[in-house]
Amino acid sequence: MNGRLRNGIIIIVSIMLVILAGPSCNHRAVYEPRKTAIEKVKELGGSVEIDKQNPQSPALTVVLSNSKVSDAELVFLKDLNGLEILDLRSTKINGRGLIHLKDMTSLKTLLLHHTPITDAGARQIKELSSLVELDVGHSFITDTGLAYIGEMKGLQDLCLSDTEITDAGLKSLKELQELRYLYINDTGICDVGLEHLKVLTKLVQVDTSNTKCTEAGLSQLEGVLARNRKNR
Repeated sequence: MNGRLRNGIIIIVSIMLVILAGPSCNHRAVYEPRKTAIEKVKELGGSVEIDKQNPQSPALTVVLSNSKVSDAELVFLKDLNGLEILDLRSTKINGRGLIHLKDMTSLKTLLLHHTPITDAGARQIKELSSLVELDVGHSFITDTGLAYIGEMKGLQDLCLSDTEITDAGLKSLKELQELRYLYINDTGICDVGLEHLKVLTKLVQVDTSNTKCTEAGLSQLEGVLARNRKNR
């Protein structure tokens, strides 16, 4: 066998080995960080639920409620491709660490009820443009934070219960034309604030329990909601 032919065979074999090894290497590169992230969730006292209905791209739910997770530790979640639901209720998360998740286009639901989320944290939340459900109830959100949330035009379900929002702050929600469900219970909202909600044409349910709204104001709002439900 002459040298030219031998060299040609070596090159061909080398190329075939690279091609065959490629998928395995790629799989390892994707799977290992994901595995490490799942282990980290469990170390913090959380859990990971995997929806296997789509084997090619399984959806993930990460539950870290009542865990010891901190904002700094949220960075590991960026390796969880397919993360759709993130439950951080009753933790010490204040929102700074959420910046690590801004490129996760699969994230649909973020639950932050009973956390020390501040207006600065709301500024980070608004970067999560794929969210359709957000719960920041029982937090330190004020009208300033609500203005950031009002930029999240894809939201359909929003909980603001037991926060420091005011009637004037609800004006920030006027751009949320996809909003269906709103929870403003246990706040100081009164009839003046309800007026800002009447422009939301897809809004069908508003929880106003333990607010300062009057029966007359609620009756008017219910008329708008009934019309929206009829037009669905």
